[in-house]
Amino acid sequence: MRTLILASLATISLAACNSKQEEARKAELEARADKLEEASKATKKGAESDADVVKKQGAAKAEVLKDEADRVRDQK
Repeated sequence: MRTLILASLATISLAACNSKQEEARKAELEARADKLEEASKATKKGAESDADVVKKQGAAKAEVLKDEADRVRDQK
C-alpha cells in the first residue's frame, strides 16, 4: 500500500514537472511567434512605403514624358 502511494505521488510529481516544462516550451514558442509577427508587420510596412515612393517616382516620370510629348506636338 505504501509503495502504491509513493508511486502515485511520484507520478503526480513527474506530471507536474512535465506540465511546467510544457508550459515553458509553449511560452517560448509563443514568444517566437510574436517576434515573427512583428517582423512581418515591419516588412509589410516597409514594402508599402517603398511602393509609395516607386509610385510617386513613376507618376513624376510619366508627367515629364507627357510634357515632352506635348512639346513635340507643339512643334508641328
